[in-house]
Amino acid sequence: MRFCHVPYMGKAKIAATGEGYLGETMVHRLTHAVGIVESVTEAKAGWQPEITLKLADGTFKKGRLSDFREASNNERKKISPAPSAET
Repeated sequence: MRFCHVPYMGKAKIAATGEGYLGETMVHRLTHAVGIVESVTEAKAGWQPEITLKLADGTFKKGRLSDFREASNNERKKISPAPSAET
């Protein structure tokens, strides 16, 4: 059986462990700061995963995964793609 109506499958993310969030665009819920997930500390022994978000100005926001949310399309546009390293 083929599913031709599903052209793209998204990246699998597991909120319980934090797996799959590295490199994603996220928004800090309180400050509405938009950035890219730089690192993920996986959940262990009942603790939530923690992520480090790198903002456009070069600063970092750290917090639990629940402190952040997925970015909307408009918020994703605010983050410019990294310049290519081609010379």
